[in-house]
Formats: sequence, structure tokens, C-alpha cells
Amino acid sequence: MKLGFNRYLIVLILGSFSLQSMSQPRFDTLGWRPPVDIPITLTGNFGELRADHFHAGIDIKTQGHEGLKIYAVQDGYISRIKISPVGYGKSIYITHADGYTSVYAHLKELNIQLEKYIRKVQYQRESFDVDVFPEPNELPVKKGEIVALSGNSGSSGGPHLHFEIRETKSSKPMNGLFLGYKIPDHLAPKMSYLYVYPQDNSSWVENSTESQLFSLQKLNNRYKLRHGDTLQANGNIGLGIKADDLLDGATNLCGVYQFKVLVDDSLYFMDQFDGVSFSESRYVNSLMDYEEFVENKRKLYKLYVEPNNKLSIYQQAKNQGTVFVKPGKVSKISVQTYDAYKNKSELVFYLEGNKKKIASETQKNVMVVPWQEPFRFDSSGVVLKLPSKSLYDTLHFEFSIDNSFTKGLLSPVFNIHRTATPIHEEYYLSLPYKEVADTLKDKLLMVFVDGEKLHALGGTAVNGKVEAQLRGFGPFAVSIDTVAPVIKPKNGLAKNKDLTSAKKIQFEITDNLSGIKNIQGTINGKWVLFEWDPKNDLLSYEMDENTPKQGAFEVKVVAVDAKGNKAIYQTTCNRNVL
Repeated sequence: MKLGFNRYLIVLILGSFSLQSMSQPRFDTLGWRPPVDIPITLTGNFGELRADHFHAGIDIKTQGHEGLKIYAVQDGYISRIKISPVGYGKSIYITHADGYTSVYAHLKELNIQLEKYIRKVQYQRESFDVDVFPEPNELPVKKGEIVALSGNSGSSGGPHLHFEIRETKSSKPMNGLFLGYKIPDHLAPKMSYLYVYPQDNSSWVENSTESQLFSLQKLNNRYKLRHGDTLQANGNIGLGIKADDLLDGATNLCGVYQFKVLVDDSLYFMDQFDGVSFSESRYVNSLMDYEEFVENKRKLYKLYVEPNNKLSIYQQAKNQGTVFVKPGKVSKISVQTYDAYKNKSELVFYLEGNKKKIASETQKNVMVVPWQEPFRFDSSGVVLKLPSKSLYDTLHFEFSIDNSFTKGLLSPVFNIHRTATPIHEEYYLSLPYKEVADTLKDKLLMVFVDGEKLHALGGTAVNGKVEAQLRGFGPFAVSIDTVAPVIKPKNGLAKNKDLTSAKKIQFEITDNLSGIKNIQGTINGKWVLFEWDPKNDLLSYEMDENTPKQGAFEVKVVAVDAKGNKAIYQTTCNRNVL
């Protein structure tokens, strides 16, 4: 558990705030058809808590396989085609006259016209990874036209369609559950735990100044504390809830649409997920309990607003959402959760004010870093430069050095605060390292030390240190990568080089540390379209008009990692296609 920080001097200055209430969006008047022609079942919904971002769309199940027909939801034109080995993978964007753009991601392939269009671009640029913005009249589409087949490309964790609705002018993702699609949902959100967060050293709950977890008991859609209905407390108290939305016919845990906190039956806090712009999406790390997410894999919502949380989802937040508990007063607390279909769950409990003093744990060897100020740390050869407003709240900065790790490292492990503390903006970090030959300095990099595993963070050697821009804290060190990627042929290519009946040429490509930066494949010295799938370490080329039909030909693959180490695989194959 973690100590509360003395953040509320800021609140006393700023005072409480209440944002103007926004009505629920209505997109069902747009007349959009569903993007699939099967009953819609979701694996994920809008606003779910993800690492460093909110989920921007709805994830539609595709019956466990790829190749489902994907339809344009309304007349419009293709305004963007992005092909990437990561992220959305193969994706298309259709701009409509109603002021919105629909997005279709993780596709297997596009329709014939679009495939021909994008392949031409890929060959012109000699790159699998492309991002193209066609002119408005270049690629028109009609409502109900098949634009693609569903897939599992990019960073997808399984076959599905990621579908979004965005405001065209602002590119802001909106909640696609309000499009009027028939998505059965008669189940109220599920509550699992209540969290309480004393906000300073004079605040406490149940004899502790640390945050605490309380399990809940369910009766229909109403919840109560498992052990009693009243908590003893004092001072400013923040609340949090572990809640997940449930949908008919699916076991997936989805995001909750709306939260309300009532104090003595009066609305005190309210947020709802109608839309979240990409520019504010990283504030998810302040909305969620980031420490619980990192350490215990629990995704929960804070029902109060940290000083540097700029999310626009809040419609009411008196006293920043924290409840001030006075000695001798009992406050009734109601936490209400709603999904997009107005199914409701409610937790009711009481906070009883108690004036007794609780001793708080004193943190040693820490530096207090106000969230709104820049911070520089310079010690033991380590230099850290944190820009202002990089933090969500005041930080008690910790630093230590661990010399017990030696395998694969050219420095001690420098513990830069704690991994479980979120950070919003990039910061500068440089670490000293043991001297190496000048010829090897361009192979040095910074790594995150996860037990015996090293995760590359990049970086450059400058004046005896490796420096990098980072967006997280943790145990860091300097390592070196002099090992080239490994290229292994698949599908019998190494043993049987007669490819007459083969439809694909495939390779498994792995790297030991810094990661694959670039891959090029050629046939007889000419660039051809190899598709790179990093989550499966798979490089694939489908036989096409660029493949010789008769005789011998040379296949060559070059893979380069982020530190310039190069691997080359070259072989001669034969083909005899009539």
C-alpha cells in the first residue's frame, strides 16, 4: 500500500469545481449500418482502461476467425489507409458527410480496389509500413459496400474488428455504443472492491494513513461492504472502485460508462465516457490506480481528480471529488455505476468521523517534487531532468543503486523511483557506464531490468553516459547489443527449394535485445512486399506477379536491429509454374 501525499494545499488554493453537465450523445440518428453482417458481440467497449490510453472503439467478435466481410457503415470516401506491423495493423478510415469518420482496424486485407491502390504505394515507397491520405474524390464508397476482411493484424491479441466513430474535424473518438446497433446488454456493471485513499498525513481510514482495499458483497445489483457498513475515518478521503461492465453472451470484462458518487444523497462526483480525445488519453494513468494496475493487474477507477489530471470526462467533482470527513459526523456514501444501456449497480456505505490521531509512517531518503515544477536530480553520475507538469501529483522521489546485477550489464542498476508511479511527460535520463572500445559505443543502450530479463529502451552514448528520453520510472541500467538478428526459413524452404506448389515464402526473425528496426526482402535483387508480423516474429511473402514462374531465382532477406547489427539470409530457389 502507498502513503497519501500532501496534495491538497493546491485544492485549497484552487477550490472545488463543477463542470457543466453534458448530455448523453446520440448517434443512432446517423443511419449507420453495422460494419458486420452477423449479430454483434463485443470483446471490448469504449473507454476501457488500457496501458497509457483509453480504448478508443468497440471490439467486435468475428466468430474466432479471420476473413469476415467488413462493410462501409455509410456513404463516404476513404480518407486514410494505414498499414503497420504494430498498433492498428491494416486499417482504413472512411469520412462521411455527417461530420464523422468510421475506422476499421486489425484487418486481414482490403477489398480488391483498395489492395491494388495500397500495394502500388508500397512498391513505390518500397515499404510494407505506409500511411496514405487519399483525396476526397479519389476512393468513394457506398453504404453497405464490402471494404475489407476482418483479421488479426498489428497489435491485436486475437481475431476481431476494432471499430471506431470519430469526429472528423477534431479526430476525437466517440462512444460507439450509442450508434443504435443491437448489442444485447441486460447486465449491470459488476463491483468487486472499494478502495479508500487518505489524502495527507492527517487523514486516515480504519486506523491507517495508507490506502486500503475492502471487498464487497452483492445482493442483486446492490452492494455493501463485506464486513459491516461503516468505516471510521478522518480528513480528506478519496474513493476508488474496481468495476467492470458485463454484456449478454460474453465473458469479457468491459469498461463502465458512468460513475456517480452521492454524499448524503447529494451528487458529489460524476464522470462519463462520451468521448476522449487522443491528446488527453494518457491521463488514464491518473484516472486508474496505476500502482494496482502494475503490481496486481487490477484495473480500477479513482473517483476523485488528482491535481494534474486534465481529463474532460468529469461533470461534477466537489472538493476534487474527495470527501472531507469531520469528527462526530456520519456521511452516507453511494457509489453508482452505469453502463451505456443504463443498467445500474450501487454500493452504499458510511464514513464515520473520528477525531483520534493516527501515527503516519515517515518516508526516509526521499525528495519532495511538486507536480507543477521542473525537477533536476544529479547524483552518482545519474542525471534526471523532469519537465514541469510531468507528474499527476506531488512525488516523494526515491533513488538507490543496486550492484548485485552483472549479467549483460555495463553499469549498476539505478532504481529511478518506482515502476508503479505513473508519469505523463517524457523526461531526460543519462546513466554512466563502464568504459568500452570506441568502436562499440554505438552499440550501447539503456535497458529496463525486469529480474533477469532486459527490455531495450534505446538511447545514445554521449560523453561517457547513455542518455534517453523516457516516460516511466523503474530499475534502469546500461547494456550493449552486438548480436545480429537471427533469420530462420520456414515451410521447408531450407530443405526443399522447389517452390512450384508453394503459396508463401516465410521466415522467422528474432532479435536478442534492441529489437528489429528494418527488414527488406528481394527477389533477384528487386524489392518485393514482405509483410512483417512482429508479435509472431513472422515475415511473409505471398507469391504474386513479381515471383518468377520458371527457373531459378534468388531470395534475399536483410534484417537490421535498432543498434545497426545486420543479418542476411540468401538462397536460390526454383519454380516451374505452367
